[in-house]
Amino acid sequence: MRRPSAIEPKVEMLEYKFIPTSFGKIHAVVGGEGPALILVHGFGDSNTWQTWVKNVDALSMLARVYAVELLGYGESDQPKEALDTAEHAASLVELMKAQEIARASLIGLSWGGQIVQGIAERYPERVDKLVLVDSLFDSTEPGLAQLAKIQAPTLIVWDQDDQLIPAQWAHILNMAIRDSRLVIFPAEQRDPDMVGHTGHWAQLTHSLWFNKTVTEFLQE
Repeated sequence: MRRPSAIEPKVEMLEYKFIPTSFGKIHAVVGGEGPALILVHGFGDSNTWQTWVKNVDALSMLARVYAVELLGYGESDQPKEALDTAEHAASLVELMKAQEIARASLIGLSWGGQIVQGIAERYPERVDKLVLVDSLFDSTEPGLAQLAKIQAPTLIVWDQDDQLIPAQWAHILNMAIRDSRLVIFPAEQRDPDMVGHTGHWAQLTHSLWFNKTVTEFLQE
């Protein structure tokens, strides 16, 4: 397959919004026009909207992109107590209501993937499509039963060399979500500047293939 062309991320023409919810104000970097697409980063201090710096421009060519900073991260409000996964999911649904977004596609990285799974499970009417990137998930029997309830078409993408959540877990997630497909990016598809990266951020390490694969999925 022909390698996607390398396009340096410009991250131009973006809006910076603070969107109120009952949990606090969520900072989101917003760009593009079209159906809503919400990007949800993972756990840890290094995660901000810039987790998606190589993806926002490409995705904003076909969607109204919201690269959010979860409460407690970046410039979003700092709650007195850290929110759990379900509370973060509820806060993002409130963000959708505040922005008059009836339905959106959701992309979640790692722990963010588990958050958007929760939205798809509890608020199926709110979700068009789901993209899970090197995603955490509940692998217990009850957790897998919940994943089986997800109705949204789902794309699962993974870095073959992910050292935090090994790629074999991607196959379990793929089997648990009925209407899902799995794409595992091999080392030879890495961005040239990411050859030595340890993995787990497939949207950065394989941004060219990630953008191509996700764009095609969202356009189907």
